[in-house]
Amino acid sequence: MMFGRLLLACVCLTPADPVQATYRLVQVPEEAHFAETFDSDPLDRRWVQSKAVKETDAEALKYDGQWVVEEPAAAMYPGNRALVMKSSGRHHAIAADLHTPFNFIHTPLCLQYEVRFGRDVECSGAYIKLLTQTHLLRLSQFNESTPYSVMFGPDKCGTSHRLHLIVRVTDSSNGRNQEIHAPQPVDDLTVYFTDRQPHLYTLQLYQDSRYEIFIDQSLISQGRLLTDEVQYTESPDSQPEPPLSGLGVGSVAALGLELWSLSGEVMFDNFLLTDDLKLAERWTQDTWGQKQPGLLERLLIATNSRPWLWGVYIFTVGLPITLFISYMWPDKRFGPPDQDYYYKKSDEPQPDRQPERDQPDRPTSLSDYGAVSREGARRRETQKVQRKSDLEVENE
Repeated sequence: MMFGRLLLACVCLTPADPVQATYRLVQVPEEAHFAETFDSDPLDRRWVQSKAVKETDAEALKYDGQWVVEEPAAAMYPGNRALVMKSSGRHHAIAADLHTPFNFIHTPLCLQYEVRFGRDVECSGAYIKLLTQTHLLRLSQFNESTPYSVMFGPDKCGTSHRLHLIVRVTDSSNGRNQEIHAPQPVDDLTVYFTDRQPHLYTLQLYQDSRYEIFIDQSLISQGRLLTDEVQYTESPDSQPEPPLSGLGVGSVAALGLELWSLSGEVMFDNFLLTDDLKLAERWTQDTWGQKQPGLLERLLIATNSRPWLWGVYIFTVGLPITLFISYMWPDKRFGPPDQDYYYKKSDEPQPDRQPERDQPDRPTSLSDYGAVSREGARRRETQKVQRKSDLEVENE
């Protein structure tokens, strides 16, 4: 009961409308290969929108989808802007050069960014491509055929909710490229596409082919790419790359988004590509961390999709509170101290009280018993004399 009142008070004190908080601008680390917050610079200062034409069997389609940098409509953190893929039913392509090329040889690769689907998603990709460094790379002509080394991120079409990890490696025996597809996570990914909240996607890839995938800092998939369980496909890229040790991933020169969306309004924010996992932790805390709700708010939010959590909360928190109160104040269970039934557990057992009746006073000591006996004898003698006198009167 007490815990229920506590939760009710917390719910009542929680504001109905989100409280705006000041967003602290994050400094871009110079040692990162790529970092972008979209909070200060204009979009065209670094990013290049593709002017390429996508050739299909039926027609040639332009990458004419609109990209803008703006704050979300429900801006809880004024000043926190993001890149938004605006158009519905359009092809979109945009890319930016890295600060320095990424050579995946001796250090791990850490790639992360935030994604938010602002509308009901019917069919839309939100994955990112790390573009391979070649002498033919032109960001203004970025398209689906542009060579990439790694593709990573969420993708949905119909009832299929997927999280891609595709790595292009070079076969050292013939110099040809192959695509390695990591298995899909076993967890249900539906909520990340439907709750209209930003989610943090992180990939950590190691030279020995190990990989770890996190969503909102929770590990959801891990394994090795160079095993019999992964899928290999022939890369459409006909330009062989010089073979490298380990995975043989080519050098990365740029980062790009080449997507089609039926719904539009897909938000991207806080891109990071680095080989320093400690730097990635600091970046996560400075960007994603400052926008996370407190513990109580997260517990209440979780009950929206899992109402049964209320029972868990009451049992795991309410029961210990009840036991604690019973231990600290055990006499409270036996009533107020001004009542006859109030007693402590350490007292001797007490008999039930009988209702009082009209009865003569009873002796309480030996002297009282003697006085009572003499008085009784005198009464009996008087009664005998009285009966004898009555009989004499009758005989006359």
